[in-house]
Amino acid sequence: MTRNARRGVFFNLDGILADSAVALRVAFERFAAPYGALPSGSSALAEISGLPLPIAVAALKRQWALPQGLDELMRRYAALTDAAYLDIHPARAAAATLEAAFRNGWAVGIVTSQTATRTRAWLARTRLAQFVDIVVGGDEVCLGKPEPEPYRTALARSGCARELSLAVEDAPNGAKSALAAGIRSYGVADAEATSPDWPDGVRLIGALDELIPELERQHLRRVAGGRR
Repeated sequence: MTRNARRGVFFNLDGILADSAVALRVAFERFAAPYGALPSGSSALAEISGLPLPIAVAALKRQWALPQGLDELMRRYAALTDAAYLDIHPARAAAATLEAAFRNGWAVGIVTSQTATRTRAWLARTRLAQFVDIVVGGDEVCLGKPEPEPYRTALARSGCARELSLAVEDAPNGAKSALAAGIRSYGVADAEATSPDWPDGVRLIGALDELIPELERQHLRRVAGGRR
């Protein structure tokens, strides 16, 4: 690894940058309602969270024994999710954290199960795109989180060294994906919500902006090292 190797910080979208929990639950319930899958089926949302759309919808099709074709079901779920994203706002401190990463010389990436097109549209609408270098969408990988492919793709696209990079996730599967790709990982979770399912090696923080001092410290260390 050279002294000038690039540093990256990679963020999950839902639950980290996008305050999307309520809107995505509503989209899920609207998708499920015609099939009589609620209320007992509402727990399925947690089971498919973070999965790429084809895998998530295929799981629901099996679980609910839906007769409709997979393509039809995916189109319907995608349309509901697109509509939901029109009303989703950035999470608290999302703009400040992205701006701090950008200002301190980090390559900034989004690694998400949402499609790349949907993600870029949301970043543009919320004016966060100016801080983001690359997006890896769930439709651009074969194996989503917790497999390492999404984060390995982010490293390849950004040209970043895994040893110098960070990942920020809101769920254990995302952290597992990053760790499997060799990337140090932060998990954002309230103390009450901390789960034993978080993998070893994840540093838990209570809020996204707790990451800002680390982004600044790493930048100062880099600058100091370059002066030697």
